[in-house]
Amino acid sequence: MQKETNKNRRLQEIVGVIALLGGLYLALSLFTYHKWDRSLLTFSITPPKNYGGIVGAYISDIIFSTIGFSGFSIPLFLIIYGIKNIMGKEKNRIHLLGALLFLPSLSMLLHLLAKTMALKIEPLGGFIGLFLSDTFEGLLSSIGAYILSIAIIIVSIILMSPISIFSYFIDKKKEKIDKEKLEDANDHNSGIIISESLHISAPSVKTPVAHKHLKEKPLRETIGNYNIPPIDLLKSAEGMSGPTKEELNIAASGLEKKLSDFGVNGKIRQAHPGPVVTMYEFEPAAGVKINRIVSLSDDLALALKAPSIRIYPIAGKATIGIEVPNNERATVSLKEIISSEIFQRSHSLLTLALGKDIFGNPVVTDLARMPHLLVAGATGSGKSVSINAMIISLLYKATPDEVKMLMIDPKLLELSVYNDIPHLIAPVITGPKEASDALKKMVFEMERRYKLLAEKGARNIENYNKQASQSERLPYIVVFIDELADLMFTAPNDVENAIARLAQMARASGIHLILATQRPSVDVITGLIKANFPARISFQVTSKIDSRTILDAQGAEQLLGMGDMLFMVPGVKIIRIHGAYISDTEVKSVTEFIKAQGAPDYSAFENIVVADEKEKGIDISGDRDEMYQRVIEFAESVGEVSISSIQRRFKIGYNRAARMMELLEEDGLVGPPKGAGKPRDFLRKR
Repeated sequence: MQKETNKNRRLQEIVGVIALLGGLYLALSLFTYHKWDRSLLTFSITPPKNYGGIVGAYISDIIFSTIGFSGFSIPLFLIIYGIKNIMGKEKNRIHLLGALLFLPSLSMLLHLLAKTMALKIEPLGGFIGLFLSDTFEGLLSSIGAYILSIAIIIVSIILMSPISIFSYFIDKKKEKIDKEKLEDANDHNSGIIISESLHISAPSVKTPVAHKHLKEKPLRETIGNYNIPPIDLLKSAEGMSGPTKEELNIAASGLEKKLSDFGVNGKIRQAHPGPVVTMYEFEPAAGVKINRIVSLSDDLALALKAPSIRIYPIAGKATIGIEVPNNERATVSLKEIISSEIFQRSHSLLTLALGKDIFGNPVVTDLARMPHLLVAGATGSGKSVSINAMIISLLYKATPDEVKMLMIDPKLLELSVYNDIPHLIAPVITGPKEASDALKKMVFEMERRYKLLAEKGARNIENYNKQASQSERLPYIVVFIDELADLMFTAPNDVENAIARLAQMARASGIHLILATQRPSVDVITGLIKANFPARISFQVTSKIDSRTILDAQGAEQLLGMGDMLFMVPGVKIIRIHGAYISDTEVKSVTEFIKAQGAPDYSAFENIVVADEKEKGIDISGDRDEMYQRVIEFAESVGEVSISSIQRRFKIGYNRAARMMELLEEDGLVGPPKGAGKPRDFLRKR
């Protein structure tokens, strides 16, 4: 089949070249025609003056004798036909019919003109022109013959034209009238209000409520010995001008017209340009149902040549929001959000930089108030970039003593760059079994924290830290799971139960979850998980079903990808956000700056012993047995000791090695800790 197609294409190109060259040759012959050259009716011994030679003289004489001066259009037709074949355009028999009608009708018109004006140019219409003009003059009179010939010429031109000529001129006229109406409407203040991208003119369109939960305090740069990463490590996005007022007015008028074509009447009252989309407020006419307008989203997208259009009622207003993608999309940089005043002055240590809303306002939110976040979206929709932006925003907000993180990355790719930052309580976990164990440990840590809170009579971690001494204060812990689906398929019961317990109870203890998945199906996002994650983010998904699974509403399937998201907060209508972008290079720069300030301490998390480890028979009683004596002898021989060296030397697990270190400390045999991962000095023998 492919060979046959290639063969036909080559044949078409050959025909095209022959037609093109033939047309040029014929044009040369016609333009150099001389009536005394050799022809069918005359014989001359002198060489022909025609540049086409004897053949050219014969052909031009036949054409002029037959159809007269209308023959000049034949080489033009041949050249056009040849070019179309060379370019591979499909043949159209209607065009051929138009050419066949054009030649005799033009010959007839030329002969009529010659008779009317008493022109003495013999081949003006040729034999065919003479025959047709005499015939139709006898039937229709001279005026009727003129009308007929002109009518056939117009019809033939319409048949040969690739576009509808009359529609073209009518549309041009309509565009001119519409533009004049728009200009006149602008002069008389038509009511379409163009808001600035950062200063919304409509007071009823509110900035996302996430802003309202943020208290303000001065910007921190240095806390103790820890330096917050400088903002210069992040890159700014290239600035874009956005649509002009005239472009917005024209687009609003076009949108009104398209809606009217679909039988929906109304007026565009306001337009709010943003970095990625422009939101038009449409006020429908009386009697128009909202569902009728919402159902037109796909039809409008097709009519406006847009990837997708989102339509929804605006709360508190008698207008419908219609979000249309901009022709040029602006990039929202994480630097722009982090350097914004609302982020810099937010009180919460768990402030997350999300991006910008459709009006161009920075959107940040407080994870502590959510208190957990579920993130879902198809592959390539910007989910992983958004997770990186959340992590980096936490690193710009809190020290390792204030916020700790546990990262679970079954995909092995996204979170490995954060290994060895001092904010981690454990290395980035990649195995499903290790992830399940880590979540069980987090449940154990939650229960331990609640006991501490009960001892102080504190209701939450904030009250506890106010009462506790510096050394007793508890850091917040944020658990990131980059692909929940992998864990749910390997250990569904353990993972679901651990996540459910943490989501239900961990808020007051300062433990918060951020779960991400690219499979928003009911077997991954179960009812138990959804019920405990009221705050959710959905990036672009492939179907309305996936959108309903995440948000309990449609709309995520109409997003544009590349960080475009819908953010659902309890008690607030879903808002659209254009996610902040951060590159891998920026992530690496920030993490390297933080790693240079210290190493992580994994000991506290690794010392947590869950119930099933005890059931396996591991000796964690702490008895000073024969093994303990051997550890003392080993430490005395080398002069220093660490948990990892005990593990390697005696081939025992971490929990027992850590218990041995505790016994050495209780007996006064080791010096104080020197830092994460560094061995402690052995002081004396018992």
